[in-house]
Amino acid sequence: MCLTAEAFALFLNMIMVPEITSEPGRIIVHAETRDAHWVAVGDEWCTMAPQIDRMERFAALRTE
Repeated sequence: MCLTAEAFALFLNMIMVPEITSEPGRIIVHAETRDAHWVAVGDEWCTMAPQIDRMERFAALRTE
């Protein structure tokens, strides 16, 4: 999932997560369940978090 820089800034302001780590080209949002890594790709910020969450949900279904 990718967001424009403006949309990403709005998203970060809306979620109000107390812990965010940043370095050039990468922002890590420290959420309750796990960290979400966002990386700069051209003019957008992208994360694999939704895909990782989906894979973990499917893996949990297979072990039940």
